[in-house]
Amino acid sequence: MSLNYEAERAVLMEDVKQVLKDAEALYKAAVDDGSTEGKALKEKLKAQLSKAQQQYAELEGTVLERTRKAAASTNDLVHEKPYHAIGIAAVVGLVLGAFLSRCGR
Repeated sequence: MSLNYEAERAVLMEDVKQVLKDAEALYKAAVDDGSTEGKALKEKLKAQLSKAQQQYAELEGTVLERTRKAAASTNDLVHEKPYHAIGIAAVVGLVLGAFLSRCGR
């Protein structure tokens, strides 16, 4: 797995977690004015916040599982067919080198 991808994923997950914490803090700080509209809005916000927290937990688990499976299958493929992996890497390197040499002119 790419360290850059892992770092970006960790930052994104931390940002989402912080947004959820901020939303929960806003919910707790909301003043209930006693009106039925205010109570209904606060209950709706509470339900949506709970749903978002649950979806975040599920998403985090799914992302981790998929990432591990992808890394394992890539590792298995490279070990089973090392010459194919070397060939693919060489072709990608040649194409990238040709592209970069044309862009540099």
